[in-house]
Amino acid sequence: MIYLLDNNVLAELWKPVPSAAVVAWCEQAEWFVPVPVIAEIQEGAEASPSPKRRVEINARLDDFLDTSAVLTWDADTARVWGRLKHSPEVKRQPQPLWDSLLDAMAVRYGATVATRNAKDFRHAQTFSPWDFTPPKSQDAPG
Repeated sequence: MIYLLDNNVLAELWKPVPSAAVVAWCEQAEWFVPVPVIAEIQEGAEASPSPKRRVEINARLDDFLDTSAVLTWDADTARVWGRLKHSPEVKRQPQPLWDSLLDAMAVRYGATVATRNAKDFRHAQTFSPWDFTPPKSQDAPG
């Protein structure tokens, strides 16, 4: 199973003391950073009134992207997004742009969104890394 990281997972990893469950999950899961999440983080950095904060977020994002797999947006994903944008689920409960883009990417690739905010997604499966419990290691017979 592949996972697409929501921005709140990256924000957690960037905390001085991140959740042990999130760190453990990230170390063992197959995940990608979707381009809409990069755009959302970049937008947030640029919107910060603090020049120091903008530099800090950009540096963290640069470092993270140097070592992470990025999943790009393509024509098929754009078409999925267009279809989902007019689904009954979205008409009942509209989504913010960034969440709708990530939702479409997950549906298109058959991926699960790793997020703390499952309610933000109308179509994709979600998983909370904060709820991850690493398997207990078993002692080898001695």
